[in-house]
Amino acid sequence: MADEIILSGSEETLKPIISLLIGVHQLLENRDIGDIVGMPLEEFVRAQPHTIKLTIFWYPNKTPPFSAGHSEKLVRPYCNIPDVDKKKLDWGIIKQAAGGTNGYSWGRFRATANLDNGRQMKIHASTEEEASKMLKNLAELSTAKILTLSITEEKKEGRREQYQTLFKETTKVYPAYFVVINSEKILVESERQRTQKISNLKSTTKADFKRKRTQKIFLWVDKEPELTKEIIREALQVRGSAKDDG
Repeated sequence: MADEIILSGSEETLKPIISLLIGVHQLLENRDIGDIVGMPLEEFVRAQPHTIKLTIFWYPNKTPPFSAGHSEKLVRPYCNIPDVDKKKLDWGIIKQAAGGTNGYSWGRFRATANLDNGRQMKIHASTEEEASKMLKNLAELSTAKILTLSITEEKKEGRREQYQTLFKETTKVYPAYFVVINSEKILVESERQRTQKISNLKSTTKADFKRKRTQKIFLWVDKEPELTKEIIREALQVRGSAKDDG
């Protein structure tokens, strides 16, 4: 499946199609959120509304560059934590939940949790025990609670046996970075930008908003990055909302 898909139609017609395509992409490949979406971030949050979501990314390399090297496939797992607890948006807490400096073993076992907010969390690991442990640790970052948890194993049969890149070989991965996505912030600020009449907002200011909404916070470093708290605070602030104006 191509990395970019162009759709046409009304918003109401496209919403279920977009949701389906996103799900298919997630099943096919463990990709960066930007690679999966294939659409502006604003459109993505309209199709998949959240309040505040935390997304953590891992790589086999402890430090950059994060690349596939001599391997045919770049392993870069990620996990979405919906309705993140603002009190737990702390660099140390997040890094520890993501496996800390030792990371964790990624692999063929997938843990899926149904949450009491109607959403799901998923993560792959090398064993049932590790998949369950990692998912429970990461779910602690959310205000939602786990209702059910199931674990499935991908067998090395059929196409997974024929094509090496389709099978999730056990791989040690380490927390690389995380991003905080505030749906309200994205939608409010995007709407405000569309209604602005000042021409220079089409360049520097617009780009600056996008950078701040999705700015990465590194986890691969030994100490909390200097601007971490500022970036998180910016992600939580919604400029242009009634609350902000008041």
